[in-house]
Amino acid sequence: MEFGTRTRFIVMVLLLFCLTSIWSNILAFNFALICMKPIANATDADVNEDRYGFSEYQRMIMTSVVAIAALLANFPVVSMVNRFGVRTVFVVLGLVSAVGTLAMPFAVRMGYAYIIACRFLQGLGFAGNFPVIGDFAAKWTYYKQTGLFVSVLVAYVQLSPAVTMPTSGALCTSFGWPSIFFAHGVACLALFIALAAFYRNSPGKHPFVGEVEENKIAVGKATVDKKLLKKVPYAAILTTPAIWGTWIAAIGNFTAVAIMFLYTPLYLSSVLGFSMQNTGLTAAIPPMIQFTVKLVCGVVSDRIKFISEGNKFRLFNSIAFFGSASFFFALSMMGTEHKSINVILLGGAAGILGATTGGFFKSAPFLSKQYSHFVTGNISLMLTICLLAAPIIVNGLTVHQTQAEWAHVFMIIGSVQIISNIIFCICVRGEPCIWTTDDWIRKNSVKDINRIATVEKAETTKI
Repeated sequence: MEFGTRTRFIVMVLLLFCLTSIWSNILAFNFALICMKPIANATDADVNEDRYGFSEYQRMIMTSVVAIAALLANFPVVSMVNRFGVRTVFVVLGLVSAVGTLAMPFAVRMGYAYIIACRFLQGLGFAGNFPVIGDFAAKWTYYKQTGLFVSVLVAYVQLSPAVTMPTSGALCTSFGWPSIFFAHGVACLALFIALAAFYRNSPGKHPFVGEVEENKIAVGKATVDKKLLKKVPYAAILTTPAIWGTWIAAIGNFTAVAIMFLYTPLYLSSVLGFSMQNTGLTAAIPPMIQFTVKLVCGVVSDRIKFISEGNKFRLFNSIAFFGSASFFFALSMMGTEHKSINVILLGGAAGILGATTGGFFKSAPFLSKQYSHFVTGNISLMLTICLLAAPIIVNGLTVHQTQAEWAHVFMIIGSVQIISNIIFCICVRGEPCIWTTDDWIRKNSVKDINRIATVEKAETTKI
């Protein structure tokens, strides 16, 4: 059975849902914290039944431990994806995330240490997201559609809060905070069981991929021995300025993303005074705008032909970062008298940031090609760094949860975006790195070629 020549699109959508599920598991916890918080001045004992309060320090640790787990697992996961492939590694990580999420209601009632353990499992699961995107982009995408595929997959960062925030608000209101974790955990299990059944590590191994689609995907891919491609040229990659420019741009992006999507519910409820249900619905607006912009910009960046690739990367990234920074600076000068304007500015800051799919997000697999699992995978390292920094910035500057305190946070985000974009525009290039070419690989792998030839000769002799 074949889906015409479109199997790769079905695989892409399934992968998007799985990536979304893992990030949603992490974000759901932040919303549940608001839902389970004891009600102040409550006179009825039943009102505060099954409600829990945590100190600012505990909240910071519960957020940071996710990033610490992802940070510790980052390099091992990148290595395992290269060795064993996406299908095995990502499915295991998805199941780990599901277990951590399903166990969370029990962990909350058992004590703080158990919550930390479950959050650690969620962080381990998250470590695979960007290495998986990189590997998929290298093996499954047709070179003329790289922007589209990358934009769809990295949009999980926005799709997750767009789904999780309103869903969590409705679940909290109707069934209580434990339902948030049970719903997300069950959805995660179902999605990764489907992924295990349908995904293959390369198009050639998929029973639904026909010869026409397989040949189309193979255009522009490396033709050297696959065993040579398993050896990643770490030294060459780590001494390439264009790669560092891409990683630094990721810090500019994820500084905004981590703070917005982890703490937008807190800002809306504590600073602007939105109700629980309105907080969930309103918090979904910025990521939904960004999700839409990401998809549009991914397609547009593929279609534009009159600008070089390098200048396209610079153009889209500058639109995203300078535009988003402008909204954040404007938001820092706002009070709380006109709440709708605050929400519009927050939505604008998030929305225009979606143009990064034509910028650093697209440049990573373009520059690194078959080694995208490492280069794109380490974008997750930048995200984990930002996840570690976000609670320190927010908790350190917003002690009383006032608009004046949040103004400092918005100023920091905008400043980081401007600086990182300048560095990216200077460093990025418009052609794949030299260490991705067949000639470079063969030239720098003479010993490996001789070793492979000796082994194959020995095996032939035995036969």
